[in-house]
Amino acid sequence: MEWVDRPEGFSVLIVSYNSAAVLPGCLQALKQQTYLADHFEVLILDNASTLPVVDVTLANARVIRSDKNLGFAGGNNSLVPHARFRYLALLNPDTVADPFWLEELARCVEENPSCAIASKLLMQNESHRLNSTGLFLLKDGRGVDRGFLQPDDGRYEAGGYVFAGCGAALALPNTGEAIFDDRLFLYSEDLELGWRRQLAGLRTVFCPRAVVLHAVGATDNSSTYWYYSERNRARVALRHGDVRLVFTTTIGLILRAIRAMVFTLVRHPSPKYRWRNAWAVMRALISHLLWLPSGLAARWHRGRKTDAHSIQSRG
Repeated sequence: MEWVDRPEGFSVLIVSYNSAAVLPGCLQALKQQTYLADHFEVLILDNASTLPVVDVTLANARVIRSDKNLGFAGGNNSLVPHARFRYLALLNPDTVADPFWLEELARCVEENPSCAIASKLLMQNESHRLNSTGLFLLKDGRGVDRGFLQPDDGRYEAGGYVFAGCGAALALPNTGEAIFDDRLFLYSEDLELGWRRQLAGLRTVFCPRAVVLHAVGATDNSSTYWYYSERNRARVALRHGDVRLVFTTTIGLILRAIRAMVFTLVRHPSPKYRWRNAWAVMRALISHLLWLPSGLAARWHRGRKTDAHSIQSRG
């Protein structure tokens, strides 16, 4: 079904993995939305949680269970076939949406119907500070939250186009197709989505009045964070970046893996988490190098298809 043929409204997608402590607050905020209740639904994926599942009392909410942890990327993708409304609104379980969040998103999508819409994310414990007003791309291939930890003093209130939107609170048309690249699993999937949309001639708009509080977690001592963030930075650059960026991200990952291992080895004794995280970066390097041949082949194939299309268009 084409997205324009679907009912007007939002399917709110929440991927929950052991989120029993924060999910009730997220759902309570959705209960208080000023947007018409029959114009949105809430789809919650229990992503193979090991903790008890929270009872959901929201009338227009459904829980869909997965026996396998699909990650953030695959988890959201698995909810798309269940979504019936014209727009998808991705929301982290550790967020609290302003009562006018969906209403403001509706205004933004009315003005920008084919665009993805980035919400304004504020730090939950310091609501006067920004978490994200969209993502921008650094020269080293990293995606960075625009305005991170800056005061919410109105400097971003003009809205406008951004490179990508943070996946913690992001709306986009429901085409019925997968949102993210499943292979990324976790981290950088929102950057890749925005980059891919740009290359397809689609854009992302920042909606400053669609406000969401986000309980940003500390991830710098997590081996999961180091593995996926390092691997996916190089993988996304390989997919969408120019030759220079592909080269610099690969060399950069090699140098960071060597530095992490050497730094850990010279510490006597080194804390266990340093060994764990250094090995995570090394595994990210190994995974990237193993994927490099197929990634380069995919780039070459896409280039051939683009060249053929250009020739046909000129003919």
